[in-house]
Amino acid sequence: MNTININKKSTSLRLNSGLYSHIEKLAKKQNRSINNYIETLLFDAVGYHEPNAKTKKAIEEARAEKKAGTLKKYSSADDLFEDLENGI
Repeated sequence: MNTININKKSTSLRLNSGLYSHIEKLAKKQNRSINNYIETLLFDAVGYHEPNAKTKKAIEEARAEKKAGTLKKYSSADDLFEDLENGI
């Protein structure tokens, strides 16, 4: 499910018309809005990637388990994959 981030700031940009046309074509090829396409390009260009709510919760849980000394450690990737397959 795609959620809308209510913490968005509206802005306007002045772009070269040729650049805008090129961006518009690229966005259409990916079936995305121009706004979404530009925002994604900017995220990638500046290295900004904010985790979603589910990932943030998982990070908090892992930190809490680490602090409590209950964070499970794996000796092999196979053990990790087994737990992932079993939903643990």
